[in-house]
Amino acid sequence: MTVNVVVAHSDPSARDELAAPLRESGYDVAEAADYEAALAACHQLVPDVALVSKGIESPAGGTLLDELKADPEVFSIAVVLVAPEEIRVAQARNLLDRGAEDVLVEPVNAAEVLARVRSAHRTKTLVEELVGQGRRLETMLHEDALTGLFNRRYVLTRLAGLISGARRHGRPLSVAMIDVDHFKQINDAHGHDAGDAVLVAITSALRDRLRAEDELGRLGGEEFLALLPDTPARAAAAVSEDLRQSVEEVRAHSGGQELSATVSVGWASWDGDEDADRLLKRADRALYEAKDAGRNAVRAAEQGSASLRPRT
Repeated sequence: MTVNVVVAHSDPSARDELAAPLRESGYDVAEAADYEAALAACHQLVPDVALVSKGIESPAGGTLLDELKADPEVFSIAVVLVAPEEIRVAQARNLLDRGAEDVLVEPVNAAEVLARVRSAHRTKTLVEELVGQGRRLETMLHEDALTGLFNRRYVLTRLAGLISGARRHGRPLSVAMIDVDHFKQINDAHGHDAGDAVLVAITSALRDRLRAEDELGRLGGEEFLALLPDTPARAAAAVSEDLRQSVEEVRAHSGGQELSATVSVGWASWDGDEDADRLLKRADRALYEAKDAGRNAVRAAEQGSASLRPRT
């Protein structure tokens, strides 16, 4: 993998001393003689490392280090500063505290230039790997592996947040609980791979019928929850019917088979006072009323308290 380096120094001979050992070692080097050229090179190339003379400053007195570390587009560049021999420990510490990866003191030798730049690049790579692992872990914590939707824990956390926002701003909020009809029969007759294909196809259909501000999660198994912010009862009824119809049109394919499915939907609009648990209980009761009505149906929740119907 090619390592890209911007070398910025106002003295041509000093700049050559910095750039030469890097080029000899196979690094891709771009040179800059002043602040404007160095900044432009960093934005254009976004190098792995910027080897910059401490004397490179803007006309207004700003430093390239501060400019790079304040800009999210180039923040990740590892900056190695080349400082004069008389630099004090406190000054070097200050540069490191402001984001410099390393401080190289003049006069420099070729071996030290190569070692410091290689070390800075290695550190940058390790940091990026750790950040990537953290992001992947965060995704695993809130994402359902099969469908890519929010998992149960996360979607319920989001619902609690939406209720808090709706209460604070006096906005409507609705939810729709969606359950795939006779899903066990699909698994038993066609296998779990076919069942997974059906769930993925249904997920796509549901997403296509929801707005960007709506949120969809998988509660588990064949059950989904749609969160509908700024959605009053009349609109929630229309959305729920639309979701039912969208699934009715789905055709999933697995093992050369074409499979279809339907869903039952129970929806509820927040009453302006209840917590997430009570709202979900009302939607769950409505869902089972839709099941009792013959499935492939939509039912609205009644206002007031409700208890979960035992699952059979």
